[in-house]
Amino acid sequence: ELRFVAHNIGGNVRFGALQTTERVFRKVWELCALSAFLVGKEAAAAMAAHGGGGTIAFTGATASTRGAAGFGAFASAMHAKRGFAQALAKEVGPLGIHVCHLVVDAPIDTAFVRENFLPRDATLARRMLPPEDVASAILAMHKQPARAWAFEMDLRSQHEPW
Repeated sequence: ELRFVAHNIGGNVRFGALQTTERVFRKVWELCALSAFLVGKEAAAAMAAHGGGGTIAFTGATASTRGAAGFGAFASAMHAKRGFAQALAKEVGPLGIHVCHLVVDAPIDTAFVRENFLPRDATLARRMLPPEDVASAILAMHKQPARAWAFEMDLRSQHEPW
């Protein structure tokens, strides 16, 4: 019986609109938005089949709520992911299925980030979020009582400029 699913996929690529090919745009959309649809739809169906209940958590990024120069493909895909999550929340909430979205407004401290981004920007070290803190925030959303569900939470370190 499925009770919890987290969709944590992002395709954070930086291409100016004039340099973005249709293929890149489509791949970023498939990675972020289409995968969210497929995971959310199947998770909701499985939860509903067992009488409802459970949580479907989607992680997003700052690009889920605003675009930035050079991030058109990423921002449009993350907007679509957030929009789908919100629509799904309204559709399956009455079945007892909590759908939530977490805007992760900071880099997550992973080996990939340390190897690929930290060497170019030493300020990231102060701004990175420990993965266990992100997991704790998602778990807090999962544990919310149905009488007081939140749809969205923003996560950032105290050092993240916003």
